[in-house]
Amino acid sequence: MSKVNVSRKPKSANKSAIKPSALRSGLKRTAIALLKLMFVLLLVLLFYLVYLDSKISKKFSGQKWQVPAQIYAQSTELLPGKLMTQEQLIAKLDNLKYQRNSSLTAPGQYSVSRNHVTVYRRAFTYVDGYEAEQLFSVEFNRSGINRITQRQQQDPLNFARLEPELIDHLVAAQQEDRELVRLEQVPERFKDTLLLVEDRDFYHHHGVSPLSVMRALWVNAVAGRTVQGGSTLTQQLAKNMYLSSDRTLWRKANEALIAIVLDYRFNKDQILEAYLNEVFVGQNYANAVHGVGLGSRFYFGKPLGELQPAQYALLIGLLKGPSYFDPRRYPERAQQRRDLILRLMFEQHLLDRTEYEHAVQQAVVVIPRNQYLNTGFAAYLDAVKKELRQLSINAVDKDQGIKVFTYLDTQAQFSAERATKTQLAELPSELQAAVVVANYQYAKIIAMVGSKDAVQGGFNRAIDAKRQIGSIIKPVIYLEALAQRGRYSLASILQDEPIRLRSNDQDWQPQNFDKQYRGPVMLVDALANSLNVPTVRLGLQLGLPALSDGLRKLGLRRKVKLHPAALLGAIELSPLEVTQLYQTIANNGLHQQLTTLQAVTDSNGHPLYVREHPLTRRYEQQEVYLLQYALMQAASRGTAKSLKAAFPSTVFAGKTGTSSDYRDSWFAGFDQDTLTAVWLGRDDNNAIALTGSTGALNVFKHYYRLHGANSLVRVMPEQVSLQSFSIKTGYLQGKNCFNILLLPAISVEMPAMTECLEE
Repeated sequence: MSKVNVSRKPKSANKSAIKPSALRSGLKRTAIALLKLMFVLLLVLLFYLVYLDSKISKKFSGQKWQVPAQIYAQSTELLPGKLMTQEQLIAKLDNLKYQRNSSLTAPGQYSVSRNHVTVYRRAFTYVDGYEAEQLFSVEFNRSGINRITQRQQQDPLNFARLEPELIDHLVAAQQEDRELVRLEQVPERFKDTLLLVEDRDFYHHHGVSPLSVMRALWVNAVAGRTVQGGSTLTQQLAKNMYLSSDRTLWRKANEALIAIVLDYRFNKDQILEAYLNEVFVGQNYANAVHGVGLGSRFYFGKPLGELQPAQYALLIGLLKGPSYFDPRRYPERAQQRRDLILRLMFEQHLLDRTEYEHAVQQAVVVIPRNQYLNTGFAAYLDAVKKELRQLSINAVDKDQGIKVFTYLDTQAQFSAERATKTQLAELPSELQAAVVVANYQYAKIIAMVGSKDAVQGGFNRAIDAKRQIGSIIKPVIYLEALAQRGRYSLASILQDEPIRLRSNDQDWQPQNFDKQYRGPVMLVDALANSLNVPTVRLGLQLGLPALSDGLRKLGLRRKVKLHPAALLGAIELSPLEVTQLYQTIANNGLHQQLTTLQAVTDSNGHPLYVREHPLTRRYEQQEVYLLQYALMQAASRGTAKSLKAAFPSTVFAGKTGTSSDYRDSWFAGFDQDTLTAVWLGRDDNNAIALTGSTGALNVFKHYYRLHGANSLVRVMPEQVSLQSFSIKTGYLQGKNCFNILLLPAISVEMPAMTECLEE
């Protein structure tokens, strides 16, 4: 029996036969799921925006950046009678990056005519407040500044001041360096050019601008290269302040969201000011340079307000890629970018044709990297940092752009560096040096060299090298003797005869430098000629406690172990400690602690620290006057007599020093204004075959040749008068007697004599 084939519907046909009601139900469920998903996404986005708002607003409203401390040199003070040449003033203006311009159309310019220098000084804030722009003329004569007059009214001025030179930023390694500017300090043309290049619709969009993206695509296509970016200025700020540079969609989305939050929370001027201070402009070795304020100094060495259109265009142009358009490494590439921006400025009527043609014809000129701030002054800045660490300034304040005003005289510093380098170039390469220069009347350290290579950091020999000081110690002994009125005078007779002592469990027989003995010598001659044996005898008469007391009174702040050999300088002091001792001597017995710091202010000029000037009298003026007289003799006819030959019309006072076995060469001396201490030696403490007069004194002389010297003048104090002393006995004699020597003496203790006791 045959089977009957039964016709059936395919299974697939059965599955596709879905009822309309079921289809509608499925679509509804899908729509609901999508709505729920969208709601969750919106909720997540909302919470994320709230999170971003909290995070962004807190940082943006508070301290946005850690701003390095700015360290300034001393302001240059100009007054009639000051010892300063026309060339020195011009050099100072050049260091401050003033432009020579006979028209004097703006601050930051100067002109020169015959014996006049006319200065259009910049406005600045100093320790004692704000100094407005000023136009004045300085007239010079052979001795220095003759007079100062206001340019407009021709009224005489008793005083004028140049702004202090910015010499360093205290930036830790790998830290961002910046100098904050306020929006009102930025020239309008600079802001207009920046927005023209980076974000034309900045004041009209809400943080993100689709139109900017489309415009950038069109401009870049026409130019054949990337001229504009699609990101708004606000997005760039968001990326720089809050995000990394990763090229991912997530970072880009975050950038847009943060830009929207910033635009909602803060006004456009606040955002623009933040961008101007945040934008990356270059790399200075390990430190990133941020902000157009510091960028202007980094590339042009001057404030942003003094830039010209070509410089505006160059600085704005390199923001697109500071490494790629670096004008120091790729000047042609930088010029092409600059000229493109200048053309945009011309097309948008930010420049007229004359300005445009003048700007594009200018070469790309930026300052050398080593002129940005100063790579030198290593020893001085080391001293500044050590003093800063001792101040009780809030750690938060130190990150908010404090201003540190020092006493550094950059011209004195350059002279000290050059003198050291020049003199040591002729000596063995192993020789090292240290120099400290101070204004002794106010105990201001104005220059410091810690190495024959002044740029070199590291070990600062001016502060940290403790070396035997040799005969530098002798004035301490002689001052203690002269302070014992009635017992010693400049004419007192000291015995220059052999002496043997027991010191450090060894026999010690001190000798003079020339191995000769002179018998009886006057005290003034023993010091002027640096005789060792009479000095030891005098020191033993006074006692070692007197030497210890003298060191303390003159300013040594630590105790040193004393033994008889210390009477000839067998104690170790640093050049700075030696300078401190001589500060009290040079300042007529008035002691004041030497310092590099004048004041510290916050970024707005409010004082955080101001140096006080406590003066304490350690010796009477009459006593110190007698010592100064003897030190003048040392500089004119004694161990430093080459000073007289080098400066025939200038009076100095000073003392040479040579340690045992010729390991150290010292000289400390002063003129009317400054005290300078010089040390030469080797780090391994081996002999250098130099005395104080053949080594350190030459550096001293070269420094004053470069910087200028002001002859030392000392008015004889009351109670001091010229007296007649017997050359043989040192006793007072009548003025008409034979074999006498006129010497200053404290007349209260030395009554006038009319008889000739030896006749």
